[in-house]
Amino acid sequence: MYGGAIILAAVSGTIVLGGVPNVWTPMPFPIVLVAILTLVLFPFVTPVLYMLVLKFLSPSIHFAKIVLGLVATFAFLNTLYFKSSWDYGVKYQGLEHTRIVAMENAIGFGLLTVVAVIALVTDSRKLAYAANLLLFVLLSWCAFPYLGELP
Repeated sequence: MYGGAIILAAVSGTIVLGGVPNVWTPMPFPIVLVAILTLVLFPFVTPVLYMLVLKFLSPSIHFAKIVLGLVATFAFLNTLYFKSSWDYGVKYQGLEHTRIVAMENAIGFGLLTVVAVIALVTDSRKLAYAANLLLFVLLSWCAFPYLGELP
């Protein structure tokens, strides 16, 4: 649990490395908002949410179903987000950037869905934990990327 939280804090903290969104650090919009509001606490938001999910939902016998549900929900919302912000991304970030970040998200959520489904079908607790961690890594790294005008 704590190792995953450390990984997530590091991933969330990478948005300050590039300074501006790029294909390697697309800056998830929710993380950008939290960073603006809290300045130094933003790397810890996703790890705290991750630990809360583990603390309260992982004891359930339906944890693999819960993770798959979270993956499906966030994948659907991320798709809607891309659909609604595509034009802004092309206008402000460029077509190539927007396409690459969209592919990163599609591949990430695709692989994540496969891991979550395998975890459910095989009733593998370890794979369910891995899928949960991968979901939060995607949320910290590239899901819901900032595609608007740079400040």
